[in-house]
Amino acid sequence: MKAFTIMWRVIKSAYEELFLCVGMSLLWWAGLFLVVTGAPATMGIEHVANRLANYKRADSGFFWESARLHLRQGFFLFWLSVIVPPALAFNVWFYANSEGWLRFISLVWLWVLLLWLLISQYLFPLFWQQDEPNIRLAFRNAALLTAKYPLYSLLLFLFQILLIFICVAVVLPLPLLLPAMIALAQNFGTLGLLQEMGLAPEPPEAEVDRRG
Repeated sequence: MKAFTIMWRVIKSAYEELFLCVGMSLLWWAGLFLVVTGAPATMGIEHVANRLANYKRADSGFFWESARLHLRQGFFLFWLSVIVPPALAFNVWFYANSEGWLRFISLVWLWVLLLWLLISQYLFPLFWQQDEPNIRLAFRNAALLTAKYPLYSLLLFLFQILLIFICVAVVLPLPLLLPAMIALAQNFGTLGLLQEMGLAPEPPEAEVDRRG
């Protein structure tokens, strides 16, 4: 049930901050097109999404600030997210096309690929959630969240896949929202778990319901 609540919060936030989300998405697409600026653009859009998920003030200024700061960590996380999945997928394909018992190794690599995809969706949000961003701590906490909430992590990942399919199926304007929607899903999803664990404040509507 928590996962579906998070999905609603993502859609609600994207609607309420529509112009900001479109603007951030366009900047992200532009950054990805230039390749070398893909990492700063990803750091920027994830930071803005993290502020929205924390119900803090967010504008394009935070995009540019975060794209400039933590540049080294941004490149590391970005290229890790770009290189690792294809590398793991290649191992799955290679062993699946082998003969004999080697084919069974492809199942191991398939599980590793799925595990990486589930863990990686928490990396950027956890990085920005820290008072002093640290990649090693983000990795550790992402692995712990995935291990403790595997079904939730899977549903969150499938929600992002659904968003991609919907945006690809529609020519305009949804593709313009896709990067922001994915960033929002990851950050709201991460905050949802942290709220469940008492490590992040509840959203405003939950506080109102509790007082009421």
